[in-house]
Amino acid sequence: MALAGTIYLYRSIKSKGLFCFSAESKPDGLPQSLSPWRRFGEVSPAEKLPHGLQRNAIAPGMRENGYQLYRKKPSRSEQN
Repeated sequence: MALAGTIYLYRSIKSKGLFCFSAESKPDGLPQSLSPWRRFGEVSPAEKLPHGLQRNAIAPGMRENGYQLYRKKPSRSEQN
């Protein structure tokens, strides 16, 4: 079953390239070991998630933990 509510987007300041989807508008429940977290966006129920991800793909992690971590693949310019 897909998630129906707004999903908030966060990035870890401590761990470059680490991002998080959360159902919470504040980062209080995100892993402290990877904080600080900075919110950089939100996705309404009618919008698509970034990077072509599907809501039903991140739903299990969000239901179990309240969030789902993900890494963004570095671009070629970031690799050089």
